[in-house]
Amino acid sequence: MIARAHLHSMRQSARKVRIVLDLIRGKPVEEAYRTLAFTRKQSSETILKLLRSAVNNAGQKGTTDATALFVSRTYADGGFPFKKFEPKAMLRHGMQKRRTCHVTIEVDAVVAAKKGSKS
Repeated sequence: MIARAHLHSMRQSARKVRIVLDLIRGKPVEEAYRTLAFTRKQSSETILKLLRSAVNNAGQKGTTDATALFVSRTYADGGFPFKKFEPKAMLRHGMQKRRTCHVTIEVDAVVAAKKGSKS
C-alpha cells in the first residue's frame, strides 16, 4: 500500500533537494529518519517533516507498523521561480530568480518473500 506526501513551493532549488532525497531513497523508514537527523543540509529538516507526514498517511490507510515501511520513491520537480529585481547603474535593473521546487515522498510496505517458493 503506497502512501504519499507532497510539498509544493519549497523555497530551495530542486538540485539541492535531490542530493538529500538520494540519501534516503530505498531505505527503511527508521534508517531514513536517522540519516536525515544527522545530515547537515538545509533541506534535511523539511524533508524529515515530509517523511513523517508520509508515514502518518500510511497509518491512516491502515499500515500501523512504521518498521514495515520503506521509502519507495522520492523526487523533486522544479517549481515556479520568484523573480527579484535589483537596481543597477543608469536606470537599469537586473533580475534574479529565486528557485522553488515540488517535493514528493512515497512510502510502501515491505513485502516479505515466502521461503521455498520458486517462480
